Amino acid sequence: MDDRYTVLVEQVKQLLSDGSTEALTSLVDSLHPADVVDILELLDDSARTAFFHAIPADKAADIVQELDPEDQTEIVRMMGAARSSEILREMDSDDAADLIGELPESKAETLLELMNSEGDEVRELLQYDEDSSGGIMATEYVTVNMDWTVEKTLAELRHAAPEAETVYYIYVVDADERLVGVLSLRDLVIADLKRKISSIMSRNVLSVPVEADQEEAAQLFKKYRYLALPVVDRDNRLAGIITADDILDVVEEEATEDIQKIAGTMPLDRPYFATSVKELWRSRVVWLMVLFLAESVTGKILQNFSTAMQSVIELTFFIPLLIDCGGNAGSQAASVVIRGLAVRDIRLRDVWSVFSRELTLGLALGLSMSGIAFLRAWKVGGNPIIGVIVCTSVLVIVTVATIVGSMLPIAATALHLDPAVMSSPLITTIVDGTGLMIYFSIARALLKI
Repeated sequence: MDDRYTVLVEQVKQLLSDGSTEALTSLVDSLHPADVVDILELLDDSARTAFFHAIPADKAADIVQELDPEDQTEIVRMMGAARSSEILREMDSDDAADLIGELPESKAETLLELMNSEGDEVRELLQYDEDSSGGIMATEYVTVNMDWTVEKTLAELRHAAPEAETVYYIYVVDADERLVGVLSLRDLVIADLKRKISSIMSRNVLSVPVEADQEEAAQLFKKYRYLALPVVDRDNRLAGIITADDILDVVEEEATEDIQKIAGTMPLDRPYFATSVKELWRSRVVWLMVLFLAESVTGKILQNFSTAMQSVIELTFFIPLLIDCGGNAGSQAASVVIRGLAVRDIRLRDVWSVFSRELTLGLALGLSMSGIAFLRAWKVGGNPIIGVIVCTSVLVIVTVATIVGSMLPIAATALHLDPAVMSSPLITTIVDGTGLMIYFSIARALLKI
């Protein structure tokens, strides 16, 4: 933390000690909420509680929305229901729903009751799956009637804009609240005051269903570079909007989940230090047990080829080399394909194109490594036949591993599973057993044992 924050922390402490709420509010107004969060991290619990009681509820809401989920719930716990409900009423509905969704049911219901009409809106949002478009949308948006004039719309906008999450887009609805068009704030400002909205709006409005997965919404933001996206129900009635800041949270959440799956752990809903050791153990032990049992197959394969190993002990020298290069090649291919699937660069219809490319790539990679493998094996084993066995095995194992690593994520997608489930540890485990079978089969054939 730089000297600027140190000075600000001392200033906040002094203002809290003096009870100078107006000066404290003025200081908060001069800072971005994210900077205030950095200051709060250096205050103790009692000072944080006093801080949130001292400033206006709308200012507190802006700051709470910048906090991590575990810090939000801790602030609610420290402030009590009455003050917490005041702040929650001032928060964007989607952020308030996320916070309340993290609380125990009895505590959440108490706060919703105290929030009055705002609580009813949040309660409706909590009915949607948290990973759906409905689960991340906000209900503060601006709608206008297609028969209104520009002049009337501007007047309505001045009245409604302070409560809206964003006014960059203005959504046009018919008498039944069905979404029929959209116009930008720029289009509205430059239009003739007497023109009707129907004459300047775009009827080609893109929306997302409330039940759609949040990743689908994220893809639309990425493709069209929107600042906001309307969410509609099955009757095409406008239910809410998703804004760009909501999608940033989705992208971070999905990326974190994929990284955890690729590493062979169950996804965690909370940050590392907010997760108990028991939960961390539970997130890892399942995959470790699955991989442990799968690796036991490798021991059985070695047992089946024990005669070959006893006959030519030099064969055992290269087992780690071969299974490692196969695992690495498979993991590389899987990572590239998983990423391609995630960003829609690769689709199910591309399976044969991916197969042919990875086959060619696997052969090229295998050939690149087989020459070095031959020289190394000949030198260590003292026999050119051993070199031929090892270099041929490298070529075949790397090729097979590359194909397996690329095809398994696509197969998972076809089965409606998350391709990230085909993690590097799982690919490595599969390739280990396959690689050993390839190696000893080639050895048996060439050494006639």
